Amino acid sequence: MESGIVDSLRRSVDVWSELPQSFRDGLLSGSVTGARRVHDGISGSKGTWRPLRPAFVDREDYEELGRVSARLMTLLLDSCRRRATTAGELQDVLGVDPADTPLLSRAEPLDESLLVAARPDVVYRSGIPWFVEFNIDGALGGTLQADLLASRFRDLCRPLPGGNRIDAPPSAVDSRFACIRRSLELSEGSRVAIPVFSKGAAPGLEEADAFLAWLGPMCESGREHGMDTVACRMDELETGEQDILLLDGRQVDAVFRLFLSFDQPPGDGLDALIRAVRAGRVRMHTSEATWLLSDKTTMAWLWEDKESLPNADQRLVERHLPWTVLFPASGTGGPELLAHALSHRSELVLKPAGGYGGGGVVLGPEVSDEEWREALERAAREGRHILQQHVTPDRLALDFHDQETGAVEQAEVPFVLGPFMFGGAPSGVLVRHGVPGGGPVLNAHHGAVMSSVLLVDRC
Repeated sequence: MESGIVDSLRRSVDVWSELPQSFRDGLLSGSVTGARRVHDGISGSKGTWRPLRPAFVDREDYEELGRVSARLMTLLLDSCRRRATTAGELQDVLGVDPADTPLLSRAEPLDESLLVAARPDVVYRSGIPWFVEFNIDGALGGTLQADLLASRFRDLCRPLPGGNRIDAPPSAVDSRFACIRRSLELSEGSRVAIPVFSKGAAPGLEEADAFLAWLGPMCESGREHGMDTVACRMDELETGEQDILLLDGRQVDAVFRLFLSFDQPPGDGLDALIRAVRAGRVRMHTSEATWLLSDKTTMAWLWEDKESLPNADQRLVERHLPWTVLFPASGTGGPELLAHALSHRSELVLKPAGGYGGGGVVLGPEVSDEEWREALERAAREGRHILQQHVTPDRLALDFHDQETGAVEQAEVPFVLGPFMFGGAPSGVLVRHGVPGGGPVLNAHHGAVMSSVLLVDRC
């Protein structure tokens, strides 16, 4: 690991204030009239506030963030491999209920092929990126939203003075489908099914028809990469002879899994997929072994193993991964950790180890001592939680447009960057940020807005 990566990324990630005043004035004035067009038809955000601009990120910082992300992914996998060699062994060590991973192949080895898709959650403090979560899994939402918003904002920037130095990141959708074909070694014309789902879907996509329509551009990208890509309802899947997976009577070669299986209601379609996967009759992007890598326990393991790492990796962890520990702690360390948690509430966050979407997260600085104690007691009873150092995030100063009233308001809001990593390389970036009067949990189901970034070429 190059030490330059550890020492980089010092300034604010958003370089908006460094852009020429004429460019900024032109974009904001154009965005007010074009705000509806930029956000039109883009699902995934509740409420009526929409930003008049994206975040502007220096291209070199973007590329460095990708390298840091790739290295941390490898270190998290290594923390698992020190404790298990197969997906089944990892499931056992984590204490994940087998009912939560019905699509898991327990014999699957823990190797680098599992790092095919990821999206970390990155917050910034004093311009330094901190990886508060790391989603190493194929069930990553937001690629199409990030692509559309970036391309539409880029089109607003192009005619402005200096707009030729502004560009969108590589398409996350195209990078994903290129990765799907390459990693699954699919031949030309292979049939890929994308089952839609309701539980866990982004706001606006809970209805199957809306979800199917939304996936149209993604299916087109799959076809452009040589795969017969079809979105379908889960209950349209069935199995034929020898548990071959079928859709409309035709064999499915691979399934693009955008859902978490344990979240979905039981049904014949999901049962058919489970049979086909267990029989080895269909490939899947990604296997459920990747979901195990996303368990927040792995971050606690990496901190636990930190002293055994090379010096450069130790510095990387200390600089970019908040201190994380399993809660409740086992053995004699349990009472000591609880005492630490109670006396350092304002510095800590409590999270379910297997949670997602902000569910169950308790921010110590946002609750009372009594609420914090109750949350810790509940986590101790339930098990499988982590305590993590709270990162007080930098704020993003944005102008917002209310799509119902037409009002424009400025606000400094918390934000999370999510660079999509496919095949170890960064592509589009999903940004989730607050809105005027919004809360501290940055998730689409909790009122956050989805946005994206544009890259700035300095030279």
